[in-house]
Formats: sequence, C-alpha cells, structure tokens
Amino acid sequence: MKTPIRDFIENGGDFETTALELYAWQRANNPEYDRFCGAVRVNHWSEIPAVPSTLFRDLHLTCFPDSEAAFAFHTSGTTTGRPGVIRLQDTEIYDLSARRHAEACLGGLPARGVSLAPSAATSSLGHMCRAFVPELVQVFDDETGLDVPAAWAAIEAAVREGAPIFLPGTAFAWAELIETEHDPVTLPPGSVTMVTGGFKGRRREVAPSVLMSALARLLPGGSVVGEYGMSELASQLWAIPAGGAYRPPPWMRVVAVNAWTGEPATRGLLRFYDLANHQTVMAIETQDVGVVLPDGSVRLEGRLPGAALRGCSLRAEAYHA
Repeated sequence: MKTPIRDFIENGGDFETTALELYAWQRANNPEYDRFCGAVRVNHWSEIPAVPSTLFRDLHLTCFPDSEAAFAFHTSGTTTGRPGVIRLQDTEIYDLSARRHAEACLGGLPARGVSLAPSAATSSLGHMCRAFVPELVQVFDDETGLDVPAAWAAIEAAVREGAPIFLPGTAFAWAELIETEHDPVTLPPGSVTMVTGGFKGRRREVAPSVLMSALARLLPGGSVVGEYGMSELASQLWAIPAGGAYRPPPWMRVVAVNAWTGEPATRGLLRFYDLANHQTVMAIETQDVGVVLPDGSVRLEGRLPGAALRGCSLRAEAYHA
C-alpha cells in the first residue's frame, strides 16, 4: 500500500476509496487488527473500527513481521508507566506526511533551529523535529531535562546567524523557560516557535493564553504555532497561530464520538483516520476530547475524565517532580 498512499499525499485522491482499500489491506496483513475487527462489515470510512491508543501497550499492531521492524517509537507513557510501542519498517511515508503538511501550514521550514523537545530515538516528536531540521541544537536532555541557560544561549547564538530558526518544544519545557528572567530575543523573520503537548493536569500548569502571550513577548519576530501529534499517528495537526483550531492534512479525517456509545457527537472522544498509518492501523481512537468543526479542523478540550494522564510533557515534568 505504500505507493498508493505516497501518491495520495503528493497528488491528492479520493479519501473514501483509498481508506477502504487500506482497511482491507490492513486486515489481510495485520493479524492482531484483523482479530480486533472480527465480523464487522464496513461500507464507509467512518465505520472502520478504530483501535484505542492504549492497545499499543499490549498488541503488536503491524502489517509486517516484527523481525522486519527498523524503528520503534514509544508512546510518551502515562502516569501508570508502561508505554506502547509503534513499530515501523521505515519512515518514508511518515517523513513525507510530516513535511508536506507542515510546509502547507507554515510555508518553508527554517533550515536551522534549537529544540526544547525530547531527542530519544524512540521519540516520534524528536524524529519529526530532526527530519525537519537535521542540525537542530538540542537543549533538552532525555536524562536530565531542560537546560534553561543553554537554551537561551543557543537561541541567542542562532539568532546572531541572521537566518530563520525553528524552535520546537513541549508546553512544559516552554513554561519552564519563560519562568526565568530574560530579556526578549527578537527572532529573524520566518522563524517558527512550535508548542506541543499540554500540562496534563500535573504539578505545574500555565494557561495556554498566558504561555502564548509570554512566548510572543520573549521571542518576537516569528510565529508561535501549535502542533498536535502522537506516536500512534504518522501525521500531525497544526494550529496557526497557537491557540486556534488544529488543521489536519488532506489524508486524515477526524471524528468526535460519544465516549459511551461510540456514536458521532458534536463534542467527544477524538478518532483519527490517518492514511499515512499504512504500516500499523489507520483508525485510532484516543482519550482526548474535542470538537470537530465544519471545516474538519479540531478544537482540543483536554482528556476524558478519569483517563490516564499521558503526553510528551510528562517526559519533561519527570525531571522536576
């Protein structure tokens, strides 16, 4: 299925037809998913069974033998500990999907940058950031957390070069950075400050409006944008500017459903149908709650009450608990 998915991402196509073909292919090549689907009959893409994201902790949901896996992205974990694992043979479609939609939303991506995001090989967020900017300066250490003085120094050094810079980071890492007293650093035009993840109801929270205002004040000159993604999905959604609704790519559809009945709802659990997930499972149900707007964009509203806390910001907070 790689070639049809690549063609869709590069040239567009009929989502309904491609989704149903991919569903049939995944059932034939993904034994765990086929067992999950059982005897269900599907006539429309929205009827394709969506796998709860938590099942990646227990099942090997891949369309190839595990022995052929070359990449393993871990979910960012929960307060209960054990992460899920997303196995891939390669990241060709993953990288193509990420770059195409980012460029469609942001324009040309800066060639240089400083990362306040996790960098582990098992982090899909870290992989995406490196795919965008291979020579990122890393100031978040997966063992010790964010180095705040090094972050400011690296940003200042990058600014002195004069070219646009890419500054990705989790909400928690950005909150830690803005707590330190520092004069504003004006970014070159075309720079992008990316905020991803939330505070997950943990020890320290900063209202999104306060965080975005502080970033705009301390890092003027560029744009502050929001990114929504997860290891279980190959594609990301972008909010331009940060704080607005998140825009999915053309090869993704999002549906809100009632948490108890699974029926479509104005506000509810979010299900993602991502054609770029050709190696695993196209349809994923999260425990994130939101509203899908008429144009297909998504307004996030947090987590399902009682759901395990999870997300890339947990990785940052672990060093300060």
